[in-house]
Order: sequence, then structure tokens, then C-alpha cells
Amino acid sequence: MSQKTVFPTTPPKPTSRRTLWIVVAVVVVIVVVATVLVIGLNHSGTTTNRPIATTPTTSAPPTSASTGGSGFTGTTVDKFNKPVQLPANPAGQLLPQTAKTPQGQNDAPAGLTWEKLYDLPIVPFSTSDGPTTIKDGIAQGWSRTPQGAALAGVSILSMWLGGPDTESATVQRTLLSGDSTVIAQRTAQNRPARQSMLAEPQLAPGAVAGVQVRSFNGNFATIDYGSGPVTDDSDPSGYYIVQTLSLSWSDGTWKLIVTPTTPDRGQHQTAIAGMTSWTE
Repeated sequence: MSQKTVFPTTPPKPTSRRTLWIVVAVVVVIVVVATVLVIGLNHSGTTTNRPIATTPTTSAPPTSASTGGSGFTGTTVDKFNKPVQLPANPAGQLLPQTAKTPQGQNDAPAGLTWEKLYDLPIVPFSTSDGPTTIKDGIAQGWSRTPQGAALAGVSILSMWLGGPDTESATVQRTLLSGDSTVIAQRTAQNRPARQSMLAEPQLAPGAVAGVQVRSFNGNFATIDYGSGPVTDDSDPSGYYIVQTLSLSWSDGTWKLIVTPTTPDRGQHQTAIAGMTSWTE
């Protein structure tokens, strides 16, 4: 999946009709892929297409501190009918880093695979830009490239809000950037979503449909994510929910930036033109 197409400007073909109350609930919990705009505004003049570092053609096998088996036990689909792998290790199955980072800033990572972790979060893995290790139950170790930042953004947020309590606390402590009091407040507000999504799987986010790196300079990245299409009784033609995440490079890893007002619920769009597809 290293060479992904760019979505056209035509409106999306919707999935099967959802009742309105389900879609409202989806919007409430869709913060698992949320928006951070502040850094994008502060660093809008630093965009570049050159990554700081690329993954070598071959590398040592990925390492994992977690147990639970290796390989995959099967394949399922998310609520958008996109393929998702089921790893034997609930923390995820690391992929050999045998591919080069794609040259284009908005090229999808090579060997992109979506995995369902801990019975809920759907997280992307690649053969070019990580993750490369599992530490304290969290798959991490993303390259310092646009692709690595894009992988990290959705992965960190998904595990922070959708992972089990212990793993979520690890993400909160090690992979978030911002005022600790604000982060704790946002955690308390959003953590109940995991139980709601476990009870009603249709409320859980699926694989991200499309991604666009808006800016990247090796220290900061601002990235748009498009999810959907979803439908409701008032909009049977379907729409996408588009959020923006910002990340900083600190302590040798990408960290998701959290503010008092972000993550938020994103914006509704009839199409995600210009985004690169991250699903089959």
C-alpha cells in the first residue's frame, strides 16, 4: 500500500444508513482522532517536503517487550468494511522495516496495515516508518518523517482514549505534550468513551480513510485525518469527519500536543479531496 491514490473531489459513496442517534454518539466519541490547530498556526511557515531521517532499506527486526504471541490470528473489517488484522499480541504485531520511506510528503507509508489492539483501537503499522518497538504495552518508535508523524498521531490518540487503563496512563505520561493538568482533565472527560465503544462497537472509530500532511519540519507536524463516510437521516448522501492533529518531536519520539480546547470533534465535509487514501 505504499503508492496510495488521492481522493477525487466527487462526494463519497455512503455506507449503509445509520440511525441518527448512533451517528450523534459517533460524533461524541470520534475525538479518538482529534484536532489540534494551535501549533499549525504558530508554525505555518515551516513546511518542507524533506524528512529529517528515513528508514533504511533493511533494519534489525523490531523488538517487543510485550508477550501474548506473534503473528495474526485472523482478519476482520471495521464499520466501514475496511480490512483490519487481529494480532496475537494485544499490543500489536510489529512489521519488519524492510521498505524505504516514500519520497513524497503525502505518500502513504509502505506496507500500511491496520491492526485492532486490545479489542478496540484500530492502529496503523507500516514496513517503512514504524512502529518499531513495543514498550510498556504501547507500539511506538516512528520515524522522524512526515509518514512517521502521521502514523504517530492517530496511534497515540487512539491508544490514549481507546486503550485499557494501564496503557492509556502510559501514553498520557510519555507520549503527550502539553500542560499536565490540562491533559489530566481531558483524560477524565474522554476516558469513559472506551466502555461505551466496547458495549456498542458501531460507536468506535474505524480505520482512517485519508490523510494529508499540512506542514512538517522535523520538529513539528500538522496533519489532517478524514474518517467516514457516515450517514444519518438528515444527510443520507454521507459525509466525512475531518480532524487536524499536531505533534512535536521530543525525547526521541513524536508526541501528540494537547490543549484545553483540543482534541475536538472535527469538521463535516462532503468529500476529502486532496487526501491520500490510507485504506484499501
